[in-house]
Amino acid sequence: MELADYRRELVARVQEKAMDEGLLDQEAFFQVVCEMLRDSEAIADYQPVEPGYRFGEGTNRFMAVDGYDQSAFDMDESIVVIACDDYSNRVGDEQINTIQAKDCMRYIKAMRRYIKAAFDGSFLEQAEESSAAWEFASFIHEHKRGISRFRLYFVTDREYTGRDSSIKDPTDFYSKGKDEHKVSLEAHVWDLRHLMEASQAAAPLEHLTVNLGAEGIPAVKAPEAGNNMDTYLMFLSGQTLSSWYKKHGSKLMEANVRSFLSLRGKVNRGIRNTLSTEPDRFVAYNNGLSATASRVDMNERGNITAIHDLQIVNGGQTTASIFYSQKKDSLDLSAVVVPVKLVVVREDIACELVPYISRYTNSQNKVAETDFSSNSEYQVKLSQLSQQVLTPPLPGRNPTHWYYERTRGQYDSERNRRDTADRKQFEKLNPSKQRIKMIDAPKYLMCWDGYPHIASLGSQKCFARFVENESKKGQESVKALDAEFFKQLVCKRILFDTVYKHIKMADWYKGAYQGNIAEYAVAKYALDLKRFHADFDFETIWRTQRINDAILGCLMKAAEQASNVLNDSNRSTQNIGEWAKKEACWDSLRRRPSCLDAVQPLPSPVFEAAAVPATEESTPVAAQQTIAKTENPTPAFVPVPSSVPRHKAPEQAEDARIDDWTAAPAGFLRELHTFAKGQGILSPKAETSLMALIDDISTGINTNALNYLLSRATECGFRYNPPSGKPTAVRKAVEDSPLPKSEPTHSSLVDIDQTIDYQREFLAAITADTWRTILEWARYRHALTDEALAGVAKIDKQIRLTDEQTRYLWTWRQKMIDKGFSASQFAPRPGTY
Repeated sequence: MELADYRRELVARVQEKAMDEGLLDQEAFFQVVCEMLRDSEAIADYQPVEPGYRFGEGTNRFMAVDGYDQSAFDMDESIVVIACDDYSNRVGDEQINTIQAKDCMRYIKAMRRYIKAAFDGSFLEQAEESSAAWEFASFIHEHKRGISRFRLYFVTDREYTGRDSSIKDPTDFYSKGKDEHKVSLEAHVWDLRHLMEASQAAAPLEHLTVNLGAEGIPAVKAPEAGNNMDTYLMFLSGQTLSSWYKKHGSKLMEANVRSFLSLRGKVNRGIRNTLSTEPDRFVAYNNGLSATASRVDMNERGNITAIHDLQIVNGGQTTASIFYSQKKDSLDLSAVVVPVKLVVVREDIACELVPYISRYTNSQNKVAETDFSSNSEYQVKLSQLSQQVLTPPLPGRNPTHWYYERTRGQYDSERNRRDTADRKQFEKLNPSKQRIKMIDAPKYLMCWDGYPHIASLGSQKCFARFVENESKKGQESVKALDAEFFKQLVCKRILFDTVYKHIKMADWYKGAYQGNIAEYAVAKYALDLKRFHADFDFETIWRTQRINDAILGCLMKAAEQASNVLNDSNRSTQNIGEWAKKEACWDSLRRRPSCLDAVQPLPSPVFEAAAVPATEESTPVAAQQTIAKTENPTPAFVPVPSSVPRHKAPEQAEDARIDDWTAAPAGFLRELHTFAKGQGILSPKAETSLMALIDDISTGINTNALNYLLSRATECGFRYNPPSGKPTAVRKAVEDSPLPKSEPTHSSLVDIDQTIDYQREFLAAITADTWRTILEWARYRHALTDEALAGVAKIDKQIRLTDEQTRYLWTWRQKMIDKGFSASQFAPRPGTY
């Protein structure tokens, strides 16, 4: 694939995600590239910092962080910090922009400043405690004595054209305190070309190469048994192995092994005793390592001088124990010798063979208790089911597949190998939005089964625990796979995706840990159903490919309960991300009241006379509605809340989109605002953009949020005339009118006054605590103005703002949101306005 083609594809994916989930392009870009990095095993998981944290832009105090991955901390005391390019050209221009080392290093240094401020505690003093940036900094500060390495990932969709040597690792620093130690920093730039390489199914993301010097290490090659692989036996010194682990950490481990082990600071007692008392006998006592590689370099004497794409598949505990024994006890490893079996596998078949090598070399431990790798019978059968089961036909849509991707990049590979016509047909039959990745499927299953704390461990560890649970069932696990199982898996994915998307629009959402809240919400909803002995109606979800508003209401109540538990000030673990991984967190949520009475459905207009059986009187209404099948197939009521119309327009909702919102009529915008607010579907982002447009402000408009709102409103019964081309705009008509602009009509004056009054009341309803937070936030970004201070002071004293002050403060609020402050926080307290 050409780089320009890849960029178009990347931009399309970002825009699609932004539209589907009501995200800004920057937020969608972060999630898309992090999914790519996760699939390619550069990271095990990721947690976004929402909004991406920026401080001191344009100064030498610039700090930046968009997200992080701390899952490797338990393996090798390392953490990944991620920052995305703020100036990438993600839409419109077809040209591929370039970036130089200077700009890359600016972000890398900004991440270092953030880490340093987290280490010394200064960041915790200046940031808002409810923010994800503060939570991450708190974790760093709390574990500063145990962190040895940070990997700084700068991600951009520009092409880096400088020399690799120009990207330098930032200066290491020492943590202060009793146990002072060195903290290493590594810089990695993921530019457009690197991202394209990472997205290719067969390519390893990072070509990890270990050099053994010009002399090399002697190795014995096994007799050739085929053309697919070569096997070597060799011996490494303990010092060499320790230095490899110090430099590369958990990246030395094959992914399947990595997900099962927790090596941080752990030392096997037997290995430690041998290293300290009988180092010369280590080679006799220890089984050694098994590893794979894609290629080896050899000198003229036949010694191995370099190993490419090295992955340890057996012996991770030995490697880590040698490293930590030397680190803690300052042991001399010069006499320690470790036997190594190295299997060199051709790169094009590595994805197929390496999992088997890993499985069979780990035959005595839990890594291989059951084979659930991509080529296993379990995964192959799920993949086959995904291509056999078609969704029911929906109005205006043809049946489609939910594509089960059991190997990295399988969907893209299958699509790209087709010609243009076949590719479009493939995409039509297998929409990219309906792709279930093998690594993600256990999350949906584990949440529904009541293990949200396991899902919160991250995709790889959740997958490992799922394998552990399923392995106890043996072949019964494979026998359970049928069309009904796959349909229910899809329904659980739909539940998760729907509640995840709506969390961001909730008034109670604090701007972080959206994924954890969704995991716990699904688990709580499933638990409450079981408590009331109600069978969930998977059949209806599958038939409609969506959940109704009654179920969504229950899920959102569960989500709010989950948010309260996660943010509970009395939680036993301070860091919210770590608290979500504890079973105690799940226990706390389980004690909360049922979420099933969140919505009261109306009687059906067809079956109004039908009565609910007396045996169900004690069951919450929303629990009753989920019972899939009864003796009488006629429903007692239709699960539609009173706030939702019974008749919808799915065809119009499907096409609900306006390309140029700045040209939309003001009357239309007000009608949409009033309708959406009454339906409870108006997100802070959409409201901010609507009010800006009504006030004739065309900057900072979130088109994705507005189009998503229009789609939701249309589904709920909102009617409008789709414009042809650009909508007819009242403001444009006024500009073209012979009336002078200084003499507006009476009706336009009323409209303007209503807008000003709305903005004045909205601003006055924002709490004093919120104003203090935003003023402090703005001060640290050099965005605080005297006019803003004066306006807030008036609000604090309950003095009415003038029209001019109202307009200024409203515009300033929008600017702060554009700079990254959470719109959901910069709003009145729920129920006060």
